[in-house]
Amino acid sequence: MNRDGMNVNRIIANILRLGSVISAILMLAGLFLFLVKGYPQQEAHILGFPQALAGSLALEPVALMTLGIVILLLTPLLRVVGAFFAFLLFEKDWKYALISLGVLLILSASLFVPGVR
Repeated sequence: MNRDGMNVNRIIANILRLGSVISAILMLAGLFLFLVKGYPQQEAHILGFPQALAGSLALEPVALMTLGIVILLLTPLLRVVGAFFAFLLFEKDWKYALISLGVLLILSASLFVPGVR
């Protein structure tokens, strides 16, 4: 592995580390606010990304925890995007770039498949 490959691995590792740290901070902040504010009186419901983002800006505990979980779930997706561009641009390894693109397409398609009820 050449020097560029080692730098690419370091960048990808930093993406994973940053996503994990940000999500942990958001979830801990939400937990702290939840413990301080107490249990909400309204019925619990599932928040979508827009509601979680808007609620996080308003410092709502459940929204902060939800946004932390969403970021934690998106972190591996960003790792695959990083791997695709690393193989394509830095290492010029077309075979692994295509494999990464295939994994990225499968992950992206899975976001649009409805869940089982």
